[in-house]
Amino acid sequence: MVSRTEVLVVGAGVVGAAIAHAVAARGRKVHVIEQNTPASAVSGASLACIGTHMMDEDELPLLKWSCDAWAALAARSPTFEYRRCGQIRFIAQADEFASARHWTEMETRHGLRPVLVEPDEVRRIEPLLQGAILGATWSPDDAVVNPFLAVRTLLALARAGGASVESGTTVTALRSGDKGVSGVETSRGRIEAEHVVIAGGPWTARLAATAGVHLPIVPRKAQCLATVSRPPSIRTVVGACKAEGGVDAGYTQIQQAGSGQILFNTVLEGGTSGAGNPDRIDEVDRIFVRDSVATLLRLFPSLAKVELLRSWVRFEAVTPDDRFVIGPAGPDGLLIAAGDGGTGFIRAPAIGRLIADFIAQAEPAFRTDIYSPARFQPAAGHA
Repeated sequence: MVSRTEVLVVGAGVVGAAIAHAVAARGRKVHVIEQNTPASAVSGASLACIGTHMMDEDELPLLKWSCDAWAALAARSPTFEYRRCGQIRFIAQADEFASARHWTEMETRHGLRPVLVEPDEVRRIEPLLQGAILGATWSPDDAVVNPFLAVRTLLALARAGGASVESGTTVTALRSGDKGVSGVETSRGRIEAEHVVIAGGPWTARLAATAGVHLPIVPRKAQCLATVSRPPSIRTVVGACKAEGGVDAGYTQIQQAGSGQILFNTVLEGGTSGAGNPDRIDEVDRIFVRDSVATLLRLFPSLAKVELLRSWVRFEAVTPDDRFVIGPAGPDGLLIAAGDGGTGFIRAPAIGRLIADFIAQAEPAFRTDIYSPARFQPAAGHA
């Protein structure tokens, strides 16, 4: 067990792995601690879409850079099933056209290539999507990766840069003194560190609180279903057009993994689907199964005879504004990179770069105000 390091990263999901890779690449001594095994929590349960479509205008520079970083990483290390397959957002209701136009026009102004397409064009792109739709948006540059292999690749690159990774160890508390953070207490003993980066899930708030840092990060249930493997059937990522209300208005995502399994989920109302206990492995909700299967078969009726193989539940970490918390918080040397909201993969390379910038006290590569932990603190003079 390591007893001292320069930078200690708590959490070996995709964000923690990307941070370890970015910080080690700058010559820092990095140690990563994971309480289970890498990508065993929500990262491994993710559908791992890498794209900019219908995300967040304020974040587009960061998202575009991250997409390019994933593509460059795939060219350098083609080990994690990176596939630029494009993304369709289907339009099921006439009132969704306004949202579709808004996103395509805005993203086009930022140099991206989304277009609004007719149903016939959708079926040229995705032939098995024969269900009744009014149209769709098409974002041709979006991609997917294998989540386990992607995390493994990032950690392998971090190790190549001198980092070490320790699984099966739980960080129980942060240690800090007059000069700032000094390390952590773990289930295997104390580790001293000049910088501690919490790159965790919903338990981030609990750990940060041991240093007097209070973050409004809560768990949200993330569920998914998978069919048995079948020959190549679905070419793209298929999702619902983003509706007013964001994820709280529900969502759909359907895609086929490299294994041949069709992965899919649909939450029609209240996309948060209940918080639950992040330390417990739940079963998927019956209503979730019903709605997900109904949406899949409505869009892809030829899949009616395909058997369902498995389901899973994990817990995402979400913040009140559904954005990451990234940056210094509390005592000197403590940094936070959490609040994935189910979108950690697309942002992970850029988050790694930002955390490396903070540690090096360099000018951040992207705007940081929208991720600042301080944004949730009450203004001076207010309760």
